[in-house]
Amino acid sequence: MKSYPGTVHPDGVKALIDTINKSSGAITLIDIGPLPNIAAALDRDPGIAAKVDFFGMYGSIRSGYAGQAEVHPEYNVKCCLPESQKTFAAPWKSMTITPLDTCGVVVLEGEKYQKILKHNSPLTKALIEAYRIWITDPELPLETIDNMADIKSSTLYDTVAIYLPLSTKMVKMEMLGIRVDEQGCTRIDANANKVNCATAWKDLAGFEDFLVERLTK
Repeated sequence: MKSYPGTVHPDGVKALIDTINKSSGAITLIDIGPLPNIAAALDRDPGIAAKVDFFGMYGSIRSGYAGQAEVHPEYNVKCCLPESQKTFAAPWKSMTITPLDTCGVVVLEGEKYQKILKHNSPLTKALIEAYRIWITDPELPLETIDNMADIKSSTLYDTVAIYLPLSTKMVKMEMLGIRVDEQGCTRIDANANKVNCATAWKDLAGFEDFLVERLTK
């Protein structure tokens, strides 16, 4: 087995702070999971926020999981509530999120998914192999079927957070004051920090095509 060729940082929070502070250019920070490390970095050096354009997959503004017409306390936010509240209240240079309103409805199926499944490149083979392992996890908090990996993807929440620093042309963006309440919901609040929110799709089919092209080219 080959050893990892990169640098192993014993203190990842310090490495994040140092990377931001040493940069002479713009910093784009993309977060797709719970926020304890970001809150810890803000505790150690609050000044980093003003240097960073923050992008992430968080919250539920007007609709919830799977397009349901109600706001849900989204997992990444509610699982680490104080850290989420600190992150949303921080004075970022800018903050942009894809809430469940947009990221929660991205699923590849039919011909689009089959194109990825049958592409058979090193990338797609590794991706599908990891997917098959993931859906057999007995603790997976989702209802799955045995052959799901042959039929469709899971909900591809994080792909939208990765897309937004590249472009926002396929989504409707709204600048909203967003406050994280004690239940872990992201509430619209005119007195809260302004967050650029992808609240609806202009072209969901086009985004699905974009994903397929990126994975199979």
